[in-house]
Amino acid sequence: MTVAAAGLILASLLYLLSRYEAQSRPNTNLLADSKEVVAVGLKVYQDRCAACHGADLEGEANWRQREPLGRKRASPLNGTGWSWDHDDATLFAITKFGVRAMSGKGTLNSNMPAYEDLLSDNEIIAVLSYIKSVWPTEIQIKHDALDQQQEN
Repeated sequence: MTVAAAGLILASLLYLLSRYEAQSRPNTNLLADSKEVVAVGLKVYQDRCAACHGADLEGEANWRQREPLGRKRASPLNGTGWSWDHDDATLFAITKFGVRAMSGKGTLNSNMPAYEDLLSDNEIIAVLSYIKSVWPTEIQIKHDALDQQQEN
């Protein structure tokens, strides 16, 4: 009887923990159709991202070539690079925690900083929404499909 009670208590605690984690996770859905969010994102992009990724999201020159120590250059964010190949949650995590946090994804050698202490979650969503808003329609459709796959 005590083993069953302990099992029930443990199951209850795990359930409560999973609900807490789900509620405390930020909503990472991009809002590329929201003019207000995109306008905020443009401002954040200009202030925080354009220096490396370019004023027109074009990325660094020769972005496919690695720097001398093998570090990746800033890729284009205009739909011609690989940013659209990541779902919303991954783009959010890369921006918030830096690509070093995504080392299991093969992106360890990058100069991309973590913005965790520099931008709010809403500012991260806004800048990513702005970026997505400039992608060609066919890239946005592919990205939406990728997000649908991640949700299922």
